[in-house]
Amino acid sequence: MRLILLLFSINLIISCGGSINTGALAKLEGYETELIKGTNITKAIKRNSDNEIIEQGYVSGGKRNGVWLTYYTGDETGKIKTIASYSDGILSGPYLELSNRGQIETEVTYENNLYNGLYATYKFGRMTKEVNYKDNKLEGLSTEYDNRGNVQKEINYRNGKQHGLMRYYNEDGEVIVEYEYNDGTKVRGGMVGKE
Repeated sequence: MRLILLLFSINLIISCGGSINTGALAKLEGYETELIKGTNITKAIKRNSDNEIIEQGYVSGGKRNGVWLTYYTGDETGKIKTIASYSDGILSGPYLELSNRGQIETEVTYENNLYNGLYATYKFGRMTKEVNYKDNKLEGLSTEYDNRGNVQKEINYRNGKQHGLMRYYNEDGEVIVEYEYNDGTKVRGGMVGKE
């Protein structure tokens, strides 16, 4: 139910927003299209040779707008595979990749077709990596986790380059290696001994 509310909210926000960016025109060859009565919005559905829906979304002004979904097929027919948010033909907002069990595997925040914000990966519903981007460059703390959810590695970035501390942790959560970087150059560090 939360996923449905999320999709509806994203679609509403993006569809109502006006962007002056010019994205690529939607190519609708092979799609079933239906103009939504009283609007300039077209619903587009693409099916495979077995008549299973493989992709659907909305087009206005000749460009993708709102939420676009892709689906698994075969034994997994009807299960959502990806959720992408478009504004004027450009990826803007959340993008999710889901497993065939409905669990998030990848979560990305886009702005104007660029990574901007959180990029995270998951395995069996547990986060394995989280990084932040600003204008498609790594920015801030990047963290990797082990299978139990414990921090394995932390790296700080500024403007796409390592900047600040990089740390590796053991299974007990203790720092075992620590380096410091300044604008992509290692300035100090090494193994950390127990005191």
